[in-house]
Amino acid sequence: MLHRRLICLDDPDDAEPHLAALDFLGRMPVPLRQGFTSGLDRAAAAAGGRRICFVKGNEWYAPFDALARSEPTQRLPNMVLTPFTRDVLSISFQDRLRAAGHAAATPRAMHPAADGLSDPEGLFSVFAVIPWVFLIDHRKLEARPVPRRWEDLLDPVYHDQIVFGGWKRPSDGTYPDCNDFLLLNLYSRFGAAGVKAFAQNTRAIMHNTVASRFAGTNHPDMGAISVMPWMQADICPRRDRTSVIWPDDGAMTMPMGFSVAPEQRERVQPLIDFVCGDAYAAELARNRYPAVWADGPQGLPGGARLDWLGWDYTRTHDVTEETMTAMRIFFAAWDRA
Repeated sequence: MLHRRLICLDDPDDAEPHLAALDFLGRMPVPLRQGFTSGLDRAAAAAGGRRICFVKGNEWYAPFDALARSEPTQRLPNMVLTPFTRDVLSISFQDRLRAAGHAAATPRAMHPAADGLSDPEGLFSVFAVIPWVFLIDHRKLEARPVPRRWEDLLDPVYHDQIVFGGWKRPSDGTYPDCNDFLLLNLYSRFGAAGVKAFAQNTRAIMHNTVASRFAGTNHPDMGAISVMPWMQADICPRRDRTSVIWPDDGAMTMPMGFSVAPEQRERVQPLIDFVCGDAYAAELARNRYPAVWADGPQGLPGGARLDWLGWDYTRTHDVTEETMTAMRIFFAAWDRA
């Protein structure tokens, strides 16, 4: 176990494995963790055992930050799997993978909707996506038009009507965590003015599962529009009053992928087979985190488009710094009165 909040599937009594000694280091969104760890454990056991650590709890960033800071001569885990959060898209993390000689290892063709997710440099393999959609409360929307595109969320007609994901610290009312990926996407597309306009339309920042549960009610913090992952939007219990809108210009997309040490490809192939196999793709589809394969289960709606930052953007911009800039602009402009 790397930290107390990490799960090492094959050796739960070992408290301090070195990152370089791992066959696998990974993390997944909370709704996928139990099924993913169970399947990964079975794949590792069938292969005769592999040294696996899986991040949970408050240690989401810690081992990945440690990889980015490690010396170029230090080995990395043979397989690193993660959603493409700001730390993974940082220059330092990608440089560290390059220095270690890591590469993609995708065994399947990708769905046309996911074509732009293929890494032209061959550093990462994308196997699934986290799509963000709009959950609309039609009673609270009243006579306003249903938003269909991301730019629509900047329209003053939706003033004080938008909720998006995060949580507030009760002690001082600050927001130590929020959907900064959303803010970065808005900043990259619409600039500072767009982030300010979005801030003026934001009513509350609320955990996605809480917002899903309260959508369609008279809860005072809920507005007409909630921006959340498709999974949470889809489980809203009041579908007679709400509807899920997949944006016409594409669901904002955070890819999930992995990178492999080529000389260890054979050793981690059973883990790759699990991650990229039909059985796990079907589980991803059931949970509304679609796999990206052209054949077999993937779960994307017919005609769906995906919209993500793009490889050119992430490799020519300091994603970490731009995320912080987008957050500063948002919180400076957010009118919570």
